[in-house]
Amino acid sequence: MNCIVTQNLCFSYPGKIEVFRNLDLSVACGEKAGVIGSNGSGKSTLFLLLAGLLAPSAGDIALWGKNMRTMDDFKAMRTKIGFLFQDPEDQLFCPTVEEDIAFALLNREVSRKEAQEKVERISDVLEIGHLAKRIPFHLSWGQKKLVALAGVLVMETELMILDEPTDGLDRKAGERIIDHLKSFDCTVLVSSHDPGFLDGICDSRYSLKNKRLDEC
Repeated sequence: MNCIVTQNLCFSYPGKIEVFRNLDLSVACGEKAGVIGSNGSGKSTLFLLLAGLLAPSAGDIALWGKNMRTMDDFKAMRTKIGFLFQDPEDQLFCPTVEEDIAFALLNREVSRKEAQEKVERISDVLEIGHLAKRIPFHLSWGQKKLVALAGVLVMETELMILDEPTDGLDRKAGERIIDHLKSFDCTVLVSSHDPGFLDGICDSRYSLKNKRLDEC
């Protein structure tokens, strides 16, 4: 079964600024797929469309075989999707790091005890436990990126859409992320400018260039 299918997907920003046209993508359940492309090629826009945070100009998006035609369709899938924004400051808003990581868990009525245990486990994986009581906006870019990523990974969703998860991180942090993502059976769609990270995690790879998406 396919987790993600797009057909003839088109998107333009106001002012008729076309990002891409007739974009086709198919990602099987359990597959880990990478998207490469230069800055401004449309990777983040594609990911926002797949998460239902933008609406396409034309074309179709299906998740787990269901056509996503309205915002309500996407809302029904939200508990199955984890989304990492390219800019971690778009994702961090709680007073402390541990509260930010736990936010989605508590919002889904996970008990505080279980949420705390999950937060501690993912913090250990990413080696950010020492940041638990820190204010997120006082952290470095790389630390913010790890905290935002922890808030996604802690949910262990069926699909993870990760926009530049290793931006600002060192090689060892990237290796920890690879090991964690490979440790459980989820579908991953990830963009990265780090070839080593993509080699370590991806079963397939796509290139977004000149408004087209091609397998590479």
